[in-house]
Amino acid sequence: MGFFFILLYVVPLIVALWVFFDSQKHGYTFMQGLLWAIGVFFLLIVFLPLYFYYRNKRKQLVKVPGRAPAPSSAIPCFYCGQPYPGDPKTCPHCGQSLKNQ
Repeated sequence: MGFFFILLYVVPLIVALWVFFDSQKHGYTFMQGLLWAIGVFFLLIVFLPLYFYYRNKRKQLVKVPGRAPAPSSAIPCFYCGQPYPGDPKTCPHCGQSLKNQ
């Protein structure tokens, strides 16, 4: 009984939570991520491959809002990921020291 409970409820719940948070990282809205997670929870075998397919397709098409494309010579900050030009002592975006990298 315990094995079937884990197999039918806990594993899909963990995967659905992962899909929700992963969808947020890939630029989906809260509601879109929630719908993906609900679909994965109820029909894991159908919605998880669909999510991976559309996530990879979306990654090619969507840029993260609020971020300007980085120039090719810009280096991303180790702490915040924002690109910075030149060789400053601190990151102009988050203020972290860049000399310890």
